[in-house]
Amino acid sequence: MSRTKKRPKQASWLRRLLVFGFKLTIVGAVILLGYLIYLDGSVTQRFSVERYQAPALVYGRSLTLVPQSTISRAEVVAELQRLKYEQTAQVTDSGQYRLTQHGLEFYRRPFDFADGPQMAQRVQVNFAGDRIQSIHSLPNGHPLERIRLEPPYIGRLAGGSEESRLLVGLERVPSLLIETLLLVEDRDFYHHWGISFTAIARAAITNLMAMRTVQGGSTLTQQLVKNLYLSREQTLWRKANEALMALVLDYRFSKNEILETYLNEVYFGQDLGSAVHGIGLASRLYFGKQVEELDAADIALLVGVIKGPSYYDPRRYPERAQQRRDLILQLMFNNDLISQTEYLRSVNQPIIPPGSGRLVTANLPHYMELVKYELGQLRLPDDWHHDGLRIFTYFDPAAQIAAEQAVQQQLPKISKDNEIQAAVVVANHQQAGIAAVVGDKNPRRVGFNRAVAAIRPIGSLIKPLIYAEALQSTGALELGSMVLDEPLSLPQPGQADWEPQNYDREFKGAMLVYDALIQSRNLPAVRVGLSVGVERISSVLQQSGVESPIPHVPAITLGAVALSPVAVTEVYSMLAQQGVHRPLQTIQAVTSHDGALIYERPHPVGKRVFDDAGGFLINFGLRGVVNEGTGRALTESFGLNRLAGKSGTTNDYRDSWFVAYDHQHVTTVWLGRDDNKPIHLTGSRGALKVVQQMLAAMPLHPLQLSAPATIEAGGFHAELGTRIPTHCEHARLFPAVYKKLPENLSCSGNIEEEKSWWQRLF
Repeated sequence: MSRTKKRPKQASWLRRLLVFGFKLTIVGAVILLGYLIYLDGSVTQRFSVERYQAPALVYGRSLTLVPQSTISRAEVVAELQRLKYEQTAQVTDSGQYRLTQHGLEFYRRPFDFADGPQMAQRVQVNFAGDRIQSIHSLPNGHPLERIRLEPPYIGRLAGGSEESRLLVGLERVPSLLIETLLLVEDRDFYHHWGISFTAIARAAITNLMAMRTVQGGSTLTQQLVKNLYLSREQTLWRKANEALMALVLDYRFSKNEILETYLNEVYFGQDLGSAVHGIGLASRLYFGKQVEELDAADIALLVGVIKGPSYYDPRRYPERAQQRRDLILQLMFNNDLISQTEYLRSVNQPIIPPGSGRLVTANLPHYMELVKYELGQLRLPDDWHHDGLRIFTYFDPAAQIAAEQAVQQQLPKISKDNEIQAAVVVANHQQAGIAAVVGDKNPRRVGFNRAVAAIRPIGSLIKPLIYAEALQSTGALELGSMVLDEPLSLPQPGQADWEPQNYDREFKGAMLVYDALIQSRNLPAVRVGLSVGVERISSVLQQSGVESPIPHVPAITLGAVALSPVAVTEVYSMLAQQGVHRPLQTIQAVTSHDGALIYERPHPVGKRVFDDAGGFLINFGLRGVVNEGTGRALTESFGLNRLAGKSGTTNDYRDSWFVAYDHQHVTTVWLGRDDNKPIHLTGSRGALKVVQQMLAAMPLHPLQLSAPATIEAGGFHAELGTRIPTHCEHARLFPAVYKKLPENLSCSGNIEEEKSWWQRLF
């Protein structure tokens, strides 16, 4: 009887256990369903809108080659090398070049320029000396009017993220890369639901046989979830979360969307402190190529690096990376992705090309500061971090390198004072664009940018503005006019009289305006400046782009106004443009990563500060400064009539300035101490030395002065400063505003009386 009583109790216990288990399963299913609904809403929203932050990638100018333009073959080769082009015996693929008998052959890479994409193009460029003779498309030999190289990548700007990436669409990714990635990382990608039980089982068996973890079972979708949303901790809860989120992604989004996101998110290593994500920048980092140009060896390495970007870093561990690459090449060959010929060629390629492994060779804190400021002034989409930005600037790497080297090499030669600092600004005055900036004698030092923030008196740099205003078409003052270099005393209310002095403390008496300008005499400039008027000088500065306070005092005629090197460069760009002011900028255009145009700088419309006559005459005078005045050291180096410029020195030799310009670039150099103590250098003995070395390292575009119709050749009496006939033996010849001279004007400057018939007879 005891047995018959026991069975119902056992059945009752089992029934209660089953009921409890069933209820628990229902509760668990409800909780799981609720959690899946939560994940569905959360993950779907985040994946749709906030997959990752795409930074603003900054590019320099595109070097444009045009027949008859002044540039040497060596300079073009230097640009190709900076762009990581490979020198080869035969040019067969994009990113290659070779030297030819009369020039250069190269295969320009495809690139999405600001004004639209351009395909790869093979060209032959022929040179005649330091000038391009002709450009022909290959293989058809058709002449080209121009060819643009892709711009150099110079850095990134990001809002709070240290991740660098260049977003690329799936359509741009080579099919071989996609097939290899799936072969190595997720063979069942297009057949599973986000998680692969087959892969998990295969990994479990492999790990069990090896008695250690040698293979993972994560799909690409799970890897993407982990990279985007989860931490690196190894817990069951994280793995469960990863699997559930992968299921949600796979349900809500197409396989191609997931694959494209993975290719833009996957981590590939570091570059100057920035994490490089995505295939777009990784191809540039390791090979200097666009993603479309990747070959089998490149693809094998990139897919191999994914497993461990630090462990397989080809820059630090080339042998380890090569073993991994060759293993993947073997897999590609075994699975008929590449031929035997391609396999053999690929395994014999260098792991990465010489000189690669960096997106940028050095950071550019001073130039990028200006770019960041200007970007903040533009109206950009609120969600630009979703699509990223590509910022195209006027930055010229050749000018930047020349400026940095000149500062670092010349400062120790110029002075033993280790506290002397420097700033350099180079602008393309034809484009009104800033091409190079150095804000510290250590060009990599982040902090005080003297090119922008060193507001220092400009000294004699003010003189061309004074003379240009006086030389305008009224003809009141001419280059051949007489001006006095004599002592001057001006009373000042409540202060001692102002008695300006010349640099040499001497006075030359009456002299021609041209001579006073090229010798940078102070007293003549003061006299002309006072006749122009302090208020007018202030107005000219404002019209030339100066926004800082301008003192309305007589001392402004000797440069008692403080400007930054950038502001000085803008003023002299106006002079180089013969009196037309256009604001200087760093940014030319902005697009999204996929090439959609967001901002394009309109062609700068200039505003006249001086009329045609004044603009031309001051350029003639500033060319004279270099030909025979305070800047003549440049003529000794570069020849006559190729440059214009002006030196500047302030009281007690606290600041040394020099500005020089040719037909394309304005170069401004400032030397001084941050504590404003004297450096005992004039503009010619200090800053000019830096300019001289810079110009020797840059393509020189000889100055071309175009005289307006109102200008003629004028003869001037050397002692009187009056017009005399140009044929006179002792006449000083200068361009001058057209003036009808009396027919009986003599070489002495006097008007000869008309003789009677008998005086003419005898």
